[in-house]
Amino acid sequence: MTAKTRRIAETKSAVGGCIFALLLGTFILAVSGENPTLLFEALSNSIFTGFGLGYTLFYATPLIFTGLSVAVCFRCGLFNIGAEGQLYMGALGILLVSLLLPNAPAIAAIPLGILSAALLGGLWGAIAGVLKAKRGSHEVIVTILLNFVALYIVNYLILYPLDDPTTQKPESLPLGAGYAMPLLSEIGLTVFDTTPVNTSLFVAIATALVIRFLLKSTPFGFEMRSVGYSSSASRIAGISVGRQTILAFVISGILAGMVGLNDVQGYHHKIIEGFSPQYGFTGIAVALLARNNPVGILFAALLFGTLHNGARDLEFLSDKVTKELAYVIQAVLIAAVAAPRFGETLFGWLRRGGKKPA
Repeated sequence: MTAKTRRIAETKSAVGGCIFALLLGTFILAVSGENPTLLFEALSNSIFTGFGLGYTLFYATPLIFTGLSVAVCFRCGLFNIGAEGQLYMGALGILLVSLLLPNAPAIAAIPLGILSAALLGGLWGAIAGVLKAKRGSHEVIVTILLNFVALYIVNYLILYPLDDPTTQKPESLPLGAGYAMPLLSEIGLTVFDTTPVNTSLFVAIATALVIRFLLKSTPFGFEMRSVGYSSSASRIAGISVGRQTILAFVISGILAGMVGLNDVQGYHHKIIEGFSPQYGFTGIAVALLARNNPVGILFAALLFGTLHNGARDLEFLSDKVTKELAYVIQAVLIAAVAAPRFGETLFGWLRRGGKKPA
């Protein structure tokens, strides 16, 4: 199969998966006694209104970071389940630098917050990389366990030594004023008024383009992809598999840690217990849907952001269906996309008008 044929097949699989998942969603609505068109109304509200699109982009931003995080490790033949823990450590990095330099002006504070999130997230990812490269530990087990460690460390810190004494809510001290990422509505995009979408969206898009260049057009990216294709052949060719493994996890941790730009620097301006609705795990689905393509991740994250936001709207529109329907659609979507030749089979069935092949 040529590269062009493979890309066409992957596109068909993705489009076919989307069609099938949406059809299943409408079927569930119909069986529940609801109007099936409510699903499309909710999704259209999430895209074609300023308010809905603002929230969709807000939900999509962290998924760009976590999707890229997972994709980098996938390209190196590794499976990073630790983006959830890495994003919590990245958020902690933002909080710590803010507490150390609370009065820093925005021109310095915002870059410091970004660097701190990347640094702590990268260090947390490096733990898994070193254990994999030096001790042969299985990265899936290590990253899953590190998720719990990171979550409990951050929860302890924001509930006790770094908690906000002015509130009984489980949240940290607020960031310094200079660390806040500007909202898009504050830089002239008034269509997004009353929504939390902020300039971390631009950082996420730029990061995706940088990662694409890194993987596609640099010797480092070539070596990483080589290790992903065959670690033994790469070792014979003189590529350090251990070094690439560690670097892959460091970069992956950096990317996941930058989720804090959206939720901590851009919206809450503090760490709130459980601020992540499983961004790290949803990022796995985003990377799979995009076939680990950094540009594709932008669109996959937008799709999942639309589903997440549309589910909230659907819960208001419907009396019998909850937002959990979005998780059903997401699961079916990933299963359909991951299934070989699913798209070709579906499109062939549609061309035949639902008839079996002769």
